[in-house]
Amino acid sequence: MNKSIILASLILVLFFIASRNAHTQGAGATKAIQSQDTEISGIAADLTECKRKEGVLSVKVQFRNTSDAPVNVTIDTHHGDYSGFYVTAADKKYFILKDTEKEPLAPKYISSTVEKGGKLLWWAKFPAPPAEVKKINLVIPKVLPFEDVPITD
Repeated sequence: MNKSIILASLILVLFFIASRNAHTQGAGATKAIQSQDTEISGIAADLTECKRKEGVLSVKVQFRNTSDAPVNVTIDTHHGDYSGFYVTAADKKYFILKDTEKEPLAPKYISSTVEKGGKLLWWAKFPAPPAEVKKINLVIPKVLPFEDVPITD
Protein backbone atom coordinates (compact mmCIF):
# COMPACT_ATOMS: atom_id res chain seq x y z
CA MET A 1 0.00 0.00 0.00
CA ASN A 2 1.19 3.51 -0.76
CA LYS A 3 2.88 5.22 2.21
CA SER A 4 0.96 8.49 1.60
CA ILE A 5 -2.40 6.64 1.82
CA ILE A 6 -1.34 5.00 5.09
CA LEU A 7 -0.17 8.34 6.47
CA ALA A 8 -3.41 10.08 5.42
CA SER A 9 -5.48 7.29 6.98
CA LEU A 10 -3.50 7.52 10.22
CA ILE A 11 -3.98 11.31 10.34
CA LEU A 12 -7.75 10.90 9.83
CA VAL A 13 -7.95 8.32 12.63
CA LEU A 14 -5.98 10.55 15.01
CA PHE A 15 -8.14 13.56 14.10
CA PHE A 16 -11.30 11.51 14.78
CA ILE A 17 -9.98 10.37 18.18
CA ALA A 18 -8.92 13.90 19.15
CA SER A 19 -12.26 15.45 18.16
CA ARG A 20 -14.20 12.72 19.99
CA ASN A 21 -12.11 13.22 23.14
CA ALA A 22 -12.70 16.99 23.00
CA HIS A 23 -16.45 16.39 22.72
CA THR A 24 -16.63 13.89 25.60
CA GLN A 25 -14.45 16.00 27.88
CA GLY A 26 -16.59 19.15 27.55
CA ALA A 27 -14.50 20.58 24.72
CA GLY A 28 -11.49 21.29 26.89
CA ALA A 29 -10.90 23.69 29.70
CA THR A 30 -13.30 26.61 29.59
CA LYS A 31 -12.29 29.12 32.22
CA ALA A 32 -14.99 30.01 34.73
CA ILE A 33 -15.77 33.67 35.30
CA GLN A 34 -17.30 32.65 38.62
CA SER A 35 -18.22 29.37 40.35
CA GLN A 36 -21.05 28.65 42.77
CA ASP A 37 -22.33 25.76 44.85
CA THR A 38 -25.62 24.14 43.95
CA GLU A 39 -28.32 22.26 45.85
CA ILE A 40 -27.36 19.17 43.83
CA SER A 41 -24.88 17.08 45.81
CA GLY A 42 -21.58 16.76 43.93
CA ILE A 43 -22.38 19.45 41.35
CA ALA A 44 -20.79 22.90 41.06
CA ALA A 45 -21.90 25.59 38.60
CA ASP A 46 -19.36 27.55 36.56
CA LEU A 47 -20.45 30.71 34.75
CA THR A 48 -18.29 30.69 31.62
CA GLU A 49 -19.79 33.49 29.51
CA CYS A 50 -21.56 36.79 30.13
CA LYS A 51 -21.48 38.63 26.83
CA ARG A 52 -23.45 41.65 25.58
CA LYS A 53 -23.95 42.04 21.84
CA GLU A 54 -26.59 43.93 19.86
CA GLY A 55 -28.98 44.31 22.80
CA VAL A 56 -28.72 40.70 23.93
CA LEU A 57 -26.92 39.34 27.00
CA SER A 58 -25.79 35.72 26.49
CA VAL A 59 -24.84 33.59 29.47
CA LYS A 60 -23.41 30.07 29.58
CA VAL A 61 -23.14 27.85 32.65
CA GLN A 62 -21.40 24.49 33.02
CA PHE A 63 -22.67 22.16 35.72
CA ARG A 64 -19.58 20.21 36.78
CA ASN A 65 -19.51 16.88 38.63
CA THR A 66 -17.02 17.19 41.50
CA SER A 67 -17.94 13.86 43.12
CA ASP A 68 -16.52 10.37 42.63
CA ALA A 69 -19.75 8.99 41.12
CA PRO A 70 -22.20 9.83 38.34
CA VAL A 71 -24.82 12.47 39.31
CA ASN A 72 -28.20 13.07 37.69
CA VAL A 73 -28.73 16.76 36.90
CA THR A 74 -32.11 18.15 35.88
CA ILE A 75 -32.76 21.75 34.87
CA ASP A 76 -36.52 22.13 34.58
CA THR A 77 -38.33 25.36 33.88
CA HIS A 78 -41.65 23.91 35.02
CA HIS A 79 -43.08 23.57 31.51
CA GLY A 80 -41.74 26.85 30.19
CA ASP A 81 -42.15 29.04 33.31
CA TYR A 82 -38.79 30.79 33.45
CA SER A 83 -39.65 33.12 36.34
CA GLY A 84 -36.88 31.62 38.50
CA PHE A 85 -34.22 32.36 35.87
CA TYR A 86 -33.27 36.03 35.64
CA VAL A 87 -30.57 38.69 35.62
CA THR A 88 -30.52 41.77 37.82
CA ALA A 89 -28.62 44.94 36.98
CA ALA A 90 -28.99 48.55 38.09
CA ASP A 91 -32.10 47.79 40.19
CA LYS A 92 -33.87 46.12 37.27
CA LYS A 93 -34.82 42.47 36.65
CA TYR A 94 -34.41 40.94 33.17
CA PHE A 95 -36.14 37.67 32.23
CA ILE A 96 -35.15 35.24 29.46
CA LEU A 97 -35.91 36.55 25.98
CA LYS A 98 -38.50 34.88 23.75
CA ASP A 99 -38.41 34.50 19.99
CA THR A 100 -41.14 35.58 17.55
CA GLU A 101 -43.06 32.37 18.29
CA LYS A 102 -42.98 33.10 22.06
CA GLU A 103 -40.41 30.35 22.69
CA PRO A 104 -37.79 31.15 25.35
CA LEU A 105 -34.20 31.49 24.19
CA ALA A 106 -32.96 28.83 26.60
CA PRO A 107 -33.40 25.07 26.96
CA LYS A 108 -36.81 24.11 28.41
CA TYR A 109 -35.72 20.89 30.06
CA ILE A 110 -32.34 19.24 30.49
CA SER A 111 -31.84 15.98 32.32
CA SER A 112 -28.63 14.02 32.12
CA THR A 113 -26.34 11.81 34.13
CA VAL A 114 -23.05 13.66 34.51
CA GLU A 115 -20.14 11.30 34.92
CA LYS A 116 -17.30 11.89 37.40
CA GLY A 117 -15.39 14.95 36.14
CA GLY A 118 -18.01 15.55 33.42
CA LYS A 119 -20.01 18.67 32.58
CA LEU A 120 -23.50 19.60 31.50
CA LEU A 121 -23.96 22.85 29.58
CA TRP A 122 -26.83 25.35 29.97
CA TRP A 123 -27.31 28.71 28.25
CA ALA A 124 -29.81 31.55 28.05
CA LYS A 125 -30.31 34.91 26.35
CA PHE A 126 -31.60 37.97 28.21
CA PRO A 127 -32.26 41.58 27.24
CA ALA A 128 -28.95 43.37 27.70
CA PRO A 129 -28.77 46.09 30.32
CA PRO A 130 -27.67 49.55 29.10
CA ALA A 131 -24.04 49.96 28.00
CA GLU A 132 -23.13 51.91 31.17
CA VAL A 133 -23.99 48.82 33.27
CA LYS A 134 -20.79 46.79 33.60
CA LYS A 135 -21.87 43.99 36.00
CA ILE A 136 -24.90 41.75 36.50
CA ASN A 137 -26.22 39.17 38.94
CA LEU A 138 -27.51 35.87 37.54
CA VAL A 139 -30.16 33.82 39.35
CA ILE A 140 -30.80 30.16 38.46
CA PRO A 141 -32.92 27.84 40.63
CA LYS A 142 -30.92 25.46 42.86
CA VAL A 143 -27.73 27.52 42.34
CA LEU A 144 -26.32 30.19 44.65
CA PRO A 145 -26.55 33.55 42.84
CA PHE A 146 -23.69 34.64 40.61
CA GLU A 147 -23.05 38.18 41.83
CA ASP A 148 -21.15 41.15 40.37
CA VAL A 149 -20.38 39.29 37.17
CA PRO A 150 -18.51 41.47 34.64
CA ILE A 151 -20.13 41.86 31.22
CA THR A 152 -17.96 41.37 28.15
CA ASP A 153 -18.85 43.65 25.23
